[in-house]
Amino acid sequence: MRIQSISVCPAAGVFICALIFVSCSEKLSAPLETTSFSRVDIASIRMNEHNVLSAIVTLLPSSASQAYVEYGDSLLDQRTSVYQLFGSPVEIPLLGLKPQTTYRCRAVAVYADGSVSPGRTKTFTTGSLPSDLPRFSITVHGSPLPGFVMFGTISTAETRKYYAMIVDDAGRVVWYRKFNGSIVDFQKQPGGTYTAFISSTVELPRFFEFDRLGTVLRDYYASGGVETGPHELRVIRTEHYLFGIEHRVMDLRSIGGRSNAIVRGIVVEHMNAGMPVLRWNSFDHFLVVDAAPDIDLTGQNVNPWHGNAIEIDRDGHLLVSFRNLDEITKINGQAGEIIWRLGGRNNQFTFINDPLNGFSHQHGIRRLPNGNIILFDNGNLHTPPLSRPVEYRLDEEAKTAELVWEYRHNPPLHGFALGFAQRLDNGNTLITYGTEPRIIEVDPTGEKRWELVLDDPSHFAYRAFRIDSLY
Repeated sequence: MRIQSISVCPAAGVFICALIFVSCSEKLSAPLETTSFSRVDIASIRMNEHNVLSAIVTLLPSSASQAYVEYGDSLLDQRTSVYQLFGSPVEIPLLGLKPQTTYRCRAVAVYADGSVSPGRTKTFTTGSLPSDLPRFSITVHGSPLPGFVMFGTISTAETRKYYAMIVDDAGRVVWYRKFNGSIVDFQKQPGGTYTAFISSTVELPRFFEFDRLGTVLRDYYASGGVETGPHELRVIRTEHYLFGIEHRVMDLRSIGGRSNAIVRGIVVEHMNAGMPVLRWNSFDHFLVVDAAPDIDLTGQNVNPWHGNAIEIDRDGHLLVSFRNLDEITKINGQAGEIIWRLGGRNNQFTFINDPLNGFSHQHGIRRLPNGNIILFDNGNLHTPPLSRPVEYRLDEEAKTAELVWEYRHNPPLHGFALGFAQRLDNGNTLITYGTEPRIIEVDPTGEKRWELVLDDPSHFAYRAFRIDSLY
């Protein structure tokens, strides 16, 4: 078995959220009459230090069992989640506010018998958006799946602006958080928190987990003293998966390389609180010559494999995307052996109905509810190069990969790096084109439903995700 086990202590400060949320945008129904209980009032309202589009309301203790806050810039037509009251002050976030706007808000007590009682109304005013927020345009708006789109920015400009951002379908920024380095993978985890890899010049690059207000809760990094890979973090309850990066000096003269080449290897790491770390290492399973034809193996620094996505498959094993192999590899999640290889020099599958006969330098891999897989084919080695999201139906016994859906932009687009494809609940697909700085949502027929284009060509989004709520 090629998996190494390393004993570690569980990370401190794990954030546990015990609140049950409901939709922030739900309209408030008429309150029931109540005269026998004390009302809930707002003790204070303070603006969020991380962005001007959210505030924190503190409620005074009350005999009520629950409470929420209703608010609005004219009518009190929005409401927060319902929170449990435990006889002590409770903080409730207000999210998705508009900048430079005066809001009215009040607490509403909810009692055990279902009656409600509104408190006194207070006002507050939001601040201005930062002047250096990355600018973008909504160039298509044709009935996308309702919700919000989140993405982080990577910049090649000297004056760099690093923001994690969430925008609504109209293109209004509804949430942001500035960091000191490029944001490579900004996504919402199943538990409701956000994570992002921050490539900072001040701190050791790693993933940070933060709450809906942008407050950092903890960090994640590779064990064993290796560098943390920026491309993927998957958090499932007490478990998480990420990439480590290990460098080894190797003699590559037999393949035309150098005697002291520095080879960049990939470690797939699985950590579970209180359990040994499971580490799968590409040096144990791949050859340097497995690399795609355009990968340079003759220089001082050699990057033959380059992992960029991890998916936990339905059977508990792993689907891992290795960009520089042009390969999706299925790996046994416990024993570590390779189950199969899709694409690249060691491809075990026959591609069916795919005129391009597979993918090249891909990003992302996800198993869909229908059993198919979806990924973003960067298409660097296609002739001519072009990028597309692709969905394949796999027969893992017969080893066939049938193309059942793809989207090709007209005119063709080529994002040579970065990118992602997210299948949405209504069948639409959100496509991030990486170094071609645009995010597009298309329906199953390929009709474009929504498009965001970053105005500054030096700014890119590694991935974008559509989410249904800020709460």
